[in-house]
Amino acid sequence: MSTRDGAILLGYGGSTHSKLALAWADHLAHRLQRPLRVLVSALDVVDTLEASTELGAAAVVAELETILETAQAPTTSVTTVLTAPGPALVREAQSAHLTVLGSRAHGALASMVLGSVSQHVTRHAPGPVVVVREPQDPTATRIVVGVDGSSGSQAALEFAFAHADEAGVPLAVLHAVLREAGTPGTMVADQIAPLAEKYPAVVVETQTVEASPDHALVDASQGAAMVVVGSRGRGALAALLKGSIAQSVLQHAQCPVAVVR
Repeated sequence: MSTRDGAILLGYGGSTHSKLALAWADHLAHRLQRPLRVLVSALDVVDTLEASTELGAAAVVAELETILETAQAPTTSVTTVLTAPGPALVREAQSAHLTVLGSRAHGALASMVLGSVSQHVTRHAPGPVVVVREPQDPTATRIVVGVDGSSGSQAALEFAFAHADEAGVPLAVLHAVLREAGTPGTMVADQIAPLAEKYPAVVVETQTVEASPDHALVDASQGAAMVVVGSRGRGALAALLKGSIAQSVLQHAQCPVAVVR
């Protein structure tokens, strides 16, 4: 996986979680000096739990443009579509550096993974997708990435290194091992070595813990600015976006989560 060129792409619907994602995406665009592109789907606006159906896409865009007047990003643009937000974001993500979404979590019955825009985009977008949750520690800067030796975790590791280098933040590489499903001790070092050489400015720490991957990553998220996971893995990670691990990490992490294909 290579770091993609292009803008920070944001899916926006006018709700509280969208505004949190907008602030996060704008800060990132400013830090990386990349354009910020905001996509508004009229269907998403109507379907938003926190916005009345009378509000409409025009009102959301008007409010958005007012907010963007104080944006930090080098440049901003807004596109309105009359199609479903998931496919529209996947299409626009072809040329984006990464795609940003709000978590859209509402209580115990909320599900980002079952039948949601987040599920569609994390499954089908060609590049990294960040689902923004308010961090437990707003002062945290480090990125945490989970590795397990698979091709999916290798893509996540490459993104995490590149992002940490570009943003100038430290990186923590986490290897969660269940006693009966451990992997060779040299695996993490072998994965890290070429990337540490490629990105010598990145300060890296590694940690191996005896825990399930979802529990380990959720715990680590409490002191992280971002958690990075691969969309494919081995063993317990193999169904990251299909089962309980997806719900544990994407719904319960205490910071933004980047899903990397």
